[in-house]
Amino acid sequence: MISSKFLCPLGVLLVGASRALAFDRISIPTTVKADTDVEVTIKNDIASGSKSFDAGFTNYNLYLSTTPPGWGTGPVCVLANGTKIDVTSVKVKIPADAIPEGSEFKITAMEWNSDPTKDGPSGFEYSNDFSFSGGTGEWGKTELGGSTLGDMDRIPCTAYACARNCNDKYFDERNTTSQDPSVYKNTYECVAACPGTTFPSWDSIINDNGDGSGSSAGPSGSASATATRSGASATASTSPTGSSTSTPTAAQSSSSPP
Repeated sequence: MISSKFLCPLGVLLVGASRALAFDRISIPTTVKADTDVEVTIKNDIASGSKSFDAGFTNYNLYLSTTPPGWGTGPVCVLANGTKIDVTSVKVKIPADAIPEGSEFKITAMEWNSDPTKDGPSGFEYSNDFSFSGGTGEWGKTELGGSTLGDMDRIPCTAYACARNCNDKYFDERNTTSQDPSVYKNTYECVAACPGTTFPSWDSIINDNGDGSGSSAGPSGSASATATRSGASATASTSPTGSSTSTPTAAQSSSSPP
C-alpha cells in the first residue's frame, strides 16, 4: 500500500472540498503571451474589518491551472509564492514551454498562514479563462492520463516542462500493478532535480518499512491527502481544495499513478 503522504508529491487526483474560497475575485487579461509579464488583480474583503475572511491569513500563492483534454481544471504549478495578503496586484510570467497554446487556462489563488497554529489554507479561487499565445508545450502522457506532475506548491511554473519530461520518461515504469513504492523513485528524483523545485529527498519520505508513508507536505501545508489503490488504479485527494465561482472541476483520475 502506498500512503497518501507518499502520493502527494506525485499526486493523481484533485477533488473539490468544502472550504471557504480565497478572495472575492481574481482577474487576468483574456489573452496572455508566453514569457511576458501579465498583471493579476485581486479583490479581497480586508476592508470589511472583523467580518473579513481574507484578513485571517498572512499570505497567498498564485498557481497556473490547466485543463488537459478530457479532464477537469486544477492548479499545477506555482507562479507567485508567499505574496502578502493585502497585495492586490501581482505580475506573473508563464513560460512558453509550460503549456500549449489554448483557451482553457486560469489563475488560481490559495490563502495560507505563516503561523501554523492559525487557520489552515483556504479553498481555491479561480480567475476568468484566458487564452495563451506563444505556447510551445505539449500535453504529456501523464497529463493525458489524468494525473498531475507533482505537488503544485513544490513545482514553479519555470520547472513545469522539466517535470512533464520526467513524468513521461518514466511513465511506462510506473504503469504497473506493483505495490512497491520504488516504481516511483526514478520519477520522483527526476522531478526533484528540476531547477527551482523544492521536494525533499526520496529517502526522507520513505519510512523504515519502505512503504512510502513518510511526510512530504508542501510549504504551505497543502500536501496532506488520503489515497486508495487497487491494482493499477489510484486516487488521491489533496487539500486544500475548493469549488470555484466559475465552476471549474478539479477532478482527475488515472489508470496508473503518477
